Amino acid sequence: MADENPAEMPAGGVPPATFEFLVQTLFTQALMALGKVPNPITKQTHKNLPTARHFVDTLDMLEAKTRGNLDAAEQRLLEQVQHQLRTLVLAERA
Repeated sequence: MADENPAEMPAGGVPPATFEFLVQTLFTQALMALGKVPNPITKQTHKNLPTARHFVDTLDMLEAKTRGNLDAAEQRLLEQVQHQLRTLVLAERA
């Protein structure tokens, strides 16, 4: 995502709808809910563990629904994001 060519972006600066963008968006939302990154609007961090768990569950559902249909890079991204979030959620429960 970081190496996308701005010339390829649609009018209005909205990135293309891709699997990677969806996973990264859910990951970022989960990190915000865990209080690991600030809300881009308020610039404040706030923990909401049920919301974080919801995003983890959403990624789990996405994995189940796309099983066998992802390329290697997409599968690796999804697995890495899920692992990181599960580790962070478990650390919050401890």
